[in-house]
Amino acid sequence: MEYRLDYPLIARRVKETRETAHLTQAELAEKIDISTNSVAQLETNRMKVSLWTLINIANAFHLDVNYFLREDSVQDDKTDELDLALNSRLHNLSARDKAFLIHVIDGLKRYQREAP
Repeated sequence: MEYRLDYPLIARRVKETRETAHLTQAELAEKIDISTNSVAQLETNRMKVSLWTLINIANAFHLDVNYFLREDSVQDDKTDELDLALNSRLHNLSARDKAFLIHVIDGLKRYQREAP
């Protein structure tokens, strides 16, 4: 087996992931400790991403690094997109707010089971 990095795929996935998470290039740059210009160049495939930066991007979005590396790592684009959007909104909530949301979700599930 021969391994290679698909930089256009990485660039596309980084941009799509950032946009799905509703982050600006500047916000992503701050999260992963690189310049906004570097994010822009990475997303347009004008800069090759380092392993360190790629790991930081995966960690920032709570994704497996393989998502950025392998075309076949996408199982269900819509589910991945919804999970990413949900994770990005939940990540910075307080423990109290997270507990409240769990209570709301559990209530919705009970309501759906009991609805005619």
